[in-house]
Amino acid sequence: MKPRVCRVDDDGLEVVGAFPGSVDVHFDGWRGWSAAIDRVSEEPFVVPWPKRLRPWLDGVSQVSVTHEGEQLFDGEVSFGSGTGRVELVDRHGTQIIIDKWGLQQRPFEVRRAGGAVEMMTQMAEQVLEVMRRDCGIDGWISFGTLLGAARSGAVIGHDSDIDLCFLSERATPAEMIAELWSIARALTDAGIQVKHKSASFITVVYEAPDGGMDGIDIYTCFYVGDLLYETATVRAPVPRSAIMPLRQLEFEGRLMPAPADPDRMLTVSYGPGWKVPDPSFRHQPDRETTERFHDWFGSLMTHRRDWVSVNTAAAAKQDSSGSSFARWVTGQLEGRPRVLDIGSGSLADTRHYAAEGYRALAYDFAHPGRGAAGGRPIEGLPEGASRRNLNLLDLRDVLTSGAVAARASGPRVVCARRLLESVEEPVREAFWRFTSMALRPGGRVYLEGMSRSRAECRRLHSERGIPRVLPLDPADVEVAARAAGGTVVLRENFTAAARSVRSGSPTRWRMVVEWPTPASAGEQIPTTGQANDD
Repeated sequence: MKPRVCRVDDDGLEVVGAFPGSVDVHFDGWRGWSAAIDRVSEEPFVVPWPKRLRPWLDGVSQVSVTHEGEQLFDGEVSFGSGTGRVELVDRHGTQIIIDKWGLQQRPFEVRRAGGAVEMMTQMAEQVLEVMRRDCGIDGWISFGTLLGAARSGAVIGHDSDIDLCFLSERATPAEMIAELWSIARALTDAGIQVKHKSASFITVVYEAPDGGMDGIDIYTCFYVGDLLYETATVRAPVPRSAIMPLRQLEFEGRLMPAPADPDRMLTVSYGPGWKVPDPSFRHQPDRETTERFHDWFGSLMTHRRDWVSVNTAAAAKQDSSGSSFARWVTGQLEGRPRVLDIGSGSLADTRHYAAEGYRALAYDFAHPGRGAAGGRPIEGLPEGASRRNLNLLDLRDVLTSGAVAARASGPRVVCARRLLESVEEPVREAFWRFTSMALRPGGRVYLEGMSRSRAECRRLHSERGIPRVLPLDPADVEVAARAAGGTVVLRENFTAAARSVRSGSPTRWRMVVEWPTPASAGEQIPTTGQANDD
């Protein structure tokens, strides 16, 4: 049966017939999404819209679905409220697409006139110079950037960033991690902002001339025996002569460093048909390659983009009054301790602590972006407040941040609201490790959580788009707090919260855990009799 798209609606594309290949989906003539489909069954099936496209699908649009130039569907479709036209345009007025990874991107094809391409190329040259001058490392253009250079000497229209690689000669993953961190430090010292995505992958970020943030990705490549590992997508026998010595390749009117044999490198990444453009192409490494990279280098991006989106939307309200939890905490504090706000989210509680006269530090791995979806800028933090990056998935970050917090002078407290039920058990363990370090000189932890049943957690995830909410009994939190060296001095609503995990409506609970000062460590008394439930 010849494949065809028989229906397009809020759920996605209903496809009939075997379908090996990809489709391009246009909204009022704009290619907003390309999807690879590999289906051998003749039975009808639905290709769902990617998560980040769904919020844009509200209104009416002339939808066209094509496959290799052949039209499979063309018709006007009403999405959501059916009011107005569907517009895939960001707050800066730039048309966006959803890329092969399901991420929102601003393609080069609509940004050249604004100077974005020229600025990104200049920034890439600066990054390569810092790597060479300060680290003695020669990098080269790779992946989509090399693809564009080899095809036409320019960026690919549907691409949105620049990719760079370098070949590490270090003997172990640990040494390679240290090497990448040294590159990140050199870039930071040169005034360039860097985000760590994994222990083998960093991104340079900067403000684009047409608004928003642009990025340049830098990947570690290395050999294990005769096999070349190129990010988490390539593990193949590639001779070193395909890479070194580097050659010059024209790219956007400049000569950029490139591998010695571009054809060999592009073939191993994209297959022998790399010369033919395919916007839906997605690297599909085998399981062994993926698992090896994860075990060696991990990932610092788990749910990060989703939480940035959630926190940015919440921060757009610019509410400095803080939550009821933050007001409760300030009513409990004695003196003027430093407040470490872990999982600070929208930063509203951090603002509240600062407004009440406390020095407040906001710790998160997904701080709000620079502006709200509606385009209104988000307020900066007031005097007395600052923010720190803390990724509880990264033990190195936890230990480093915990040590820095412990060395700070003066009393301090740790606060965490709605954090522990949003993370898995290993992350909770990291939270208690950080807390026990930060409060080594003594202090208290103030916690608030919301216990929910599994059914309620699933509903929140599907209906409100919250990345992760898990059922959590505060009794388990108490056990972890004691194991970390704390003494529970207050409980609220534990009994009702435990019932909520099994069934029933969501229940808020609170807990205060104390770490004694070193001088009084021998004077601790048992938890029994100190903590009050309900």
